[in-house]
Amino acid sequence: MSQTRQLLNTLKKCLKAKGITYNRIASELDLSEASIKRLFSDQTVSLKRLEEICDLLELNFFELAKISANAELGPSVLTFEQEQILSENPKLLVFFYLLLNGREPQSIIKDYTITEQESLQFLLELDKLKLIELYPDNRVRHLTQKNIAWRKNGPIMKIYESRVKEEFLNATFDQMDGRLRFETGKLSDGSHAVMLGKIDRLMKEYYEMTEIDKTIPREKSHNTGLMIAFRPWVYSVLDGFKR
Repeated sequence: MSQTRQLLNTLKKCLKAKGITYNRIASELDLSEASIKRLFSDQTVSLKRLEEICDLLELNFFELAKISANAELGPSVLTFEQEQILSENPKLLVFFYLLLNGREPQSIIKDYTITEQESLQFLLELDKLKLIELYPDNRVRHLTQKNIAWRKNGPIMKIYESRVKEEFLNATFDQMDGRLRFETGKLSDGSHAVMLGKIDRLMKEYYEMTEIDKTIPREKSHNTGLMIAFRPWVYSVLDGFKR
C-alpha cells in the first residue's frame, strides 16, 4: 500500500471514530460533498486541505502520520531481562502499561495508588531498561510499540496468562457491547489460511483503532479486551469414542 493511501485510510478511520461525515467536512471547507469524496477516492488531497481536515479532528498532521506509521508496524518483542524485571514488580508493569496507553505520569498518580516518588523511580527504571527515553519535566518517548508480543513461556506469560484468561472469560457476555461465540466445523487448507488472514487483519484494525482513539478525551473512551483463538481441534469427548 502506498504511503498516501495508508495516510488517507487512517484519516478516514479517524473521521469515522469521531463521527465526522463528508457532509460536515464539505460544509466546514466550503466545498461540495462530491468534491470531498473525490479528494479521498482520487488521493488528491493537498497538504493545505489535509491540515484543514486534521483541524476538524483536533489532530495535527504529525499525530496523524504517527498513527498511520504505527498501524503498519508489528508488535514489539521485549528482551528476556526486560520481561523478567517487569514480571517481578506488578506496580511497575501497571505503570508501564498505562504509559503505553497514553497516560501522563501525573494522571497516573492522580488515579492510581502510585506516589510521586514511585512514579519518578519507575520512570528512571523504565529508562534504564530502554523501554522509554526520559526527558526533563518527566516527558517520555516510547521505545516500543503499544502492542507487545509477550514471549511464549516467558516471565510475563508464566505469571499472568492463566489469570488473564480466567478473569476475561469469567463473565456472561450477555451485554449488548460484548460478544462470545464458539463454532466448530471442517475447513480445507485454503479456507484455513483465509481465516488466519482475516484474524490478522482484525487484530491490526483493533490496534489501529486504539491508536486513533488515543486522540479523543479519555472520558469518551473505555477499556476493552479482544481475545481470539483459532486452531485445528477435536473435542476430547468426541475423540474418545473413536474406534
